[in-house]
Order: sequence, then C-alpha cells, then structure tokens
Amino acid sequence: MTVATGHSHDLDSADAIEEVLDQCADALGGRAAHAGLLYAGVDHDHQTLLDGIEARYPGLQLIGCTTHGEISSSGFAEDSVALMLLHSDRVQFRAGVGENTRTNPEAARQAVAQALDGLAEPVKLCIALPEGIGGVDADAPCTIPLGMVDALGAALGPGVPVCGGLAADQMRFEETVQFCNGRVYTDALPVLLAAGPLHVATGLASGWEPLGEAHRLTDVDGLTVRAIDGESPRDVWRRYFGVDAHTGAPNFFAVYPGEEGAAGGEAFYLSSPSRFQDDGSMVTMTPVTPGARLRFTSATRDQLLDGAAASAERARAAYPGAAPEAALVFSCASRPALLGTRVRNEAERLQEEVGGALPAVGFYTYGEICPLPSTPAPVHHVSTFVTVLIGEDE
Repeated sequence: MTVATGHSHDLDSADAIEEVLDQCADALGGRAAHAGLLYAGVDHDHQTLLDGIEARYPGLQLIGCTTHGEISSSGFAEDSVALMLLHSDRVQFRAGVGENTRTNPEAARQAVAQALDGLAEPVKLCIALPEGIGGVDADAPCTIPLGMVDALGAALGPGVPVCGGLAADQMRFEETVQFCNGRVYTDALPVLLAAGPLHVATGLASGWEPLGEAHRLTDVDGLTVRAIDGESPRDVWRRYFGVDAHTGAPNFFAVYPGEEGAAGGEAFYLSSPSRFQDDGSMVTMTPVTPGARLRFTSATRDQLLDGAAASAERARAAYPGAAPEAALVFSCASRPALLGTRVRNEAERLQEEVGGALPAVGFYTYGEICPLPSTPAPVHHVSTFVTVLIGEDE
C-alpha cells in the first residue's frame, strides 16, 4: 500500500487543493489513487475542493467532511485542508452515502449497501463520517439519530470495526458538510469500506480519570436518564458538584457497559449531560447503556495529552502486522477547548507513539465512533482520542 498526505493552510480553496494534491502526487510517485479522505474548514468552497480532486483522480472513492480542526502528519491546523490518498493493488475501497439522516432510519443501511456493491473481498474496516448536528435533541446539538451507530454495526456484521467521527462546523452549530465521490452533502452519512488483505488496529483513550464510587443507571430512555441508583440524577449531580443544574463545566462521566464492575482496567466510554429537566432527569449528549455503571471523571491538560498518547500506543500494540502504513485519527472538539494552545501537542504525541514518518490524517469531531476493546460493536464517544492504524497484510 502507498499512502500520501497533503495539508494546506491556504484560505483560497482552489490554491489549497492544488497544494495538497501536489504534495500527495510526490508521495504517490506516479501511482494511481484508489481512495481518499478529505477534511476541511467549514468556510472553504467545498465543491471547488472536490472538483480539484476529481480533475486529478477521476472516479476516486472519497469521503470527507467539515471539521473543528484538521490533523495530519505535519500537525494541527484550523481552517485548513487535509487530504489522504491511498493506493493498493490488493485492498479494495468503496464509498457510499445515506441521505436525510435525521428523518431516514434506513440511512446507515443504504450507505453500507451502496459501498458494498462491487466489493468481492471480506470487509475489514468501515470509516463513517455522519452529520453531527441536530440528530435527536435541539438542546444537544452534537448528536446523531438514535440507533445510527448500532445500525452501521448491524449492516456490516460483528467482524467489521466501524470507526470515524461526526462532522463539525467549528462550534457554530449551524450546518456541517459531508463529501462523497465528488458531491457535497448535508444531513448525510458517508462511509468508506476497505476490503481484502488489510490489517486494522484501533486504540482509544481520553485521559479522563474515573473518580469516586460507581453508580448504576437504573432508568434510561434514549438520551434521558431518569434515575441513578434509583435517585434523581440532579440530586446525585448536586452531591458531587454542589450545583442544581449542569452549568457547562466539562463533567464527563465514564460508562461501564459490562457486568464486571467499574474498577481497574475495565473499558468504558464517556458521555456528558446536555441539561437537567424540571423533574430532575438528565438528558445526555450520547446514548448510554441501560443498567450500566457510571463514575464521574476528572482530567488535567497533561492527562488529556497522555490520553492521546495512550490511544496511539494501544493501537500500535494491537497492530497485527510488522508495521502500519497509515494512521487515521478522530479527536473530540471538546478537547481543543480544554487544551487551549496545547492542542497542537495531541498530534505531536501521536507521531511520537506511531513514528514520525507514518502518514496520518484526522480531524476534531462532534463525537467519535470506535468499538471498545471488550466488544466488536461500534460505540459513540465524546472527549476521546481514537487512533486507527492500517496496512496491507504481508
């Protein structure tokens, strides 16, 4: 497999896409590009970007989206254009898209069915970049329709890891944009499937440290938690944080979906309150598992950066081949707000763990998608750093 990346800070879309394509062409060395991932600032002319790619690589299987910031082998930037192109004579790539995700419960199945058409080998990876705004709750803008992540997993089967991130628009919460095979979409779900002799390893970590005792989510309805340990969630919140309502503080909580307990090294995913309702129930940013255990968390900036490094380290340790050939990265839009000027260190920590010469591309999302180590099913995360390493099976 040959992997090329390009990254331009030019605010002129036509010039930016020519710059990244020239960078990629140098790395491809005359080889054809078979698939691509494109991430761009929300103020770019996105059709101009896609037209530039199509002019160089007609029929390229490509997906992408707008972001809260772009990551590549050269580091972090905002309002930029980052592109990864992949060439392989053995691995097959196919893109598909489902539209009208907010109202169409079949969007995930349709995207997968479209991408599966023409693939002759077993699928080894699905990259999904869904619409990130307004999926469920008007007061929780960074959401996707309930069941979409589960539907992706069901359409592909338990052996296919589903990874990716929700498209973003730099915290404006107005409109995100998705790309698939030369077209610009909104309210869509583009997916890219990779099939054939491909090694894949995932790693996720956040840096958020669980604190205190474990509680049980005893009454959950969709995004609404009605009871924690049989009590009003607002009362439990008040005991921990001394306030009657969620005030916007980054109080993420760890959710342990298994039956083993909530201690030690058991895997968890993060969620967060969106708001508390008049009856004391809590509306969450992401779906949580009914009956799961919950622990509140805390993190320093150093711990968040350690989380990015741990994500890459876990993916590298799990990689089954000799050496990966590319890194795909999905980090949460909440993390730049917490890290401030140190957000650039996330990309640096990634490169330290996977090797500075490894091609990488990614973006800051409105929510991350990745299986937990303990289960093949995809999970919707927040404030988490996801690393996906890929390479051809030798």
